[in-house]
Amino acid sequence: MKKIIYTSILICVCSLASAQALPSLLVNSDPVATAAGGASILGSDLRPLQNYAALESFSSQKLGAGLSYGSWQPKNAGEKILAAAASYKITEKLFVALDWKSFKYDSYEVVNNSGSVSQIDSKFTPKESAVALGAGYRILPGISAALTLRMASSSLAKDAKASVFGLDISAAYAKEKLRASIALCNIGGKVNYGGGDYKQPTLVRAGASYDIIEGLRAGAELGYLFEGAFSASLGAEYCWKDIVSARAGYHYGSKDLGIPSYASAGLGVKYFGVQLNAAYLLASETLAGSLLIGLGYSF
Repeated sequence: MKKIIYTSILICVCSLASAQALPSLLVNSDPVATAAGGASILGSDLRPLQNYAALESFSSQKLGAGLSYGSWQPKNAGEKILAAAASYKITEKLFVALDWKSFKYDSYEVVNNSGSVSQIDSKFTPKESAVALGAGYRILPGISAALTLRMASSSLAKDAKASVFGLDISAAYAKEKLRASIALCNIGGKVNYGGGDYKQPTLVRAGASYDIIEGLRAGAELGYLFEGAFSASLGAEYCWKDIVSARAGYHYGSKDLGIPSYASAGLGVKYFGVQLNAAYLLASETLAGSLLIGLGYSF
């Protein structure tokens, strides 16, 4: 009989104990939003489906695409994030977008117990991934809506794999210096690894941002995970001549469900449409040292 004796998949196990799976869906791979304390209202247009998708209808860019790589809680579990996204403005009011994300946990050893002898049989790398397709439309001059369809897959062990469909619904308002949006995320079926059904991390979140002075924007977000956890994010971004950006923020979260509290900081550079952004997390027992880097292009 094979028995798992060590694993860095504790986040998944804890989530399953709370009848919830796919915790990676709560992790934003956008370094811009992450640097702003997880306030997705300040997130990059390069990854609209992981932020507030409906806001993309107000974007001035025609086409955007980006890649990102991250090291998540490196001091505890060493998860790796790899993501890619693209969006295209079909008309002034209508856009479509694609998003893909892979979340790999640290490998663990699988031991084969044969009588009184135990030996390492193999290693396994748990992982989760999600691919999403979304579209949005500006209904009125200052109001838009968007819908995102997603298929998420999870592999906790060789004999514990599952896939599930879900969707996000969002609406947004934008006028002059103010932007606001609300989204209902990860609605859909349950995940079954063969031993029972587990819920997706369904949550509702709302955020707003305001341009205080030229180049300086502040934003806040509130979230509620349906399993009973609240979260709050506060962040700011200063952009100098649309070239160099500095960001900072703070995220409050539950230790038991979702993402725990952390502080964040980040920098960005944009030149002739090419963007390079980075985010670093600190002031957190579990997430300190996490790093996200993103490269993108838009016009």
